[in-house]
Amino acid sequence: MQRAISSSRALLPKSSRGLSSVAADWAFPVPVTFGAGRAAELPAKLRERGSNRPLLVADKGLSGTPVVGGLFDSLAAAGLQPRLFGEVDANPTDLNIVAGAAAYREHAADGLVAVGGGSGLDAGKSIAMVAGSGRSLDELEWTRPPVEEMSCPPLVLIPTTAGTGAEMDSAAMYTDTSRRVKFCVAHPGCTAQIHVIADPLLTLSLPPTLTAWTGMDAVTHAIEALSVDSYHPMCDGIALESLRLMHTWLPAAVADGSDVAARSHMLAASAMAAVAFQKGLGAVHGLSEPVGAVHNSQHGLTNAILLPHVLRANRAAIEPKMDLAATYLGLPPPPPGYATTDGGFERVAAWLDTLAEQLQIPATLAEIGISDETAEECAAKAVANPTGFTNPLPFDAEMYSGVFRAAVEGRDRGRLQ
Repeated sequence: MQRAISSSRALLPKSSRGLSSVAADWAFPVPVTFGAGRAAELPAKLRERGSNRPLLVADKGLSGTPVVGGLFDSLAAAGLQPRLFGEVDANPTDLNIVAGAAAYREHAADGLVAVGGGSGLDAGKSIAMVAGSGRSLDELEWTRPPVEEMSCPPLVLIPTTAGTGAEMDSAAMYTDTSRRVKFCVAHPGCTAQIHVIADPLLTLSLPPTLTAWTGMDAVTHAIEALSVDSYHPMCDGIALESLRLMHTWLPAAVADGSDVAARSHMLAASAMAAVAFQKGLGAVHGLSEPVGAVHNSQHGLTNAILLPHVLRANRAAIEPKMDLAATYLGLPPPPPGYATTDGGFERVAAWLDTLAEQLQIPATLAEIGISDETAEECAAKAVANPTGFTNPLPFDAEMYSGVFRAAVEGRDRGRLQ
């Protein structure tokens, strides 16, 4: 047997033989019911999972809309007994989650439906984990060993944006209001309870600005996941195809929100980018999460502003991956003013700059009311943020502070020499 293994390794191309010593653990996440009109299957999906008294969770901005009202009415019409918890902030907080868990227990709920973008979905998952287990948010923090004997109720996650991909696993972000820090909770037992209903018709009412901002969140997920320096060719392939779909369909979805084909492709691309970041993320998220916690900024928009600066800072480590992306997307040479017309990095940088301009993404943090006064605070929190630990280059506080200040001023963005 050993001789056979040695012989098989000898057959590998020289460029691949180093992989003979690679070991990796791969997991692909959750069942998805995808397609226009599939939200009508929500009552049946809950019943299949033994839930008749679901708590419906949404953020404050969505809870009073026809999207949530229609889902609630469909549950009631099917004979289920839903209760709405619609008190989630745009950036979910620990206080929201404690209140939601109390609502779950008061309703004697036996399942949970979370609907929305990252706000509603992350809050719903967090509420399910806290209410189902009786554990605190601190005990469920994702860098700690998973809590044993975890009980999590059936979860149906329904995205209404194409950006966060929060529907694709149990990981959920929230802001600790006392420390002004974002934390993440997660548990494999919760992931096992998730079923996704991805209905593009529920995204049609998303306005152009939020379509652009959440779309750029998904672009950032795919770029950062592809850039992570670990061996996961499945995730790399999914990240590339996600980028190809967004290259074509994100501008179309922003230009015409009623385009069901564009909305469908973006919903799929967002989920794919989230699957890809099982590899990890990077310094964009490492910094944007503290910025969001301190300034309550919109997550996707913050990512979009920071992305070109982190891309430049990571250049030495990611050029081969950007060559791959540029080739797969068929990107043209950059226009005059970029450092070079050779290689994929500048082609990707030019595409991202052009896309941001096309989507009318603000060029600086200053344009969304953030000055450099909190540069050191956000940088210190970024260094401690595990989301950035898989960045292809290690970032210290000085590097994070430099990116923050460049993003405030608009330096190192756009057409560089």
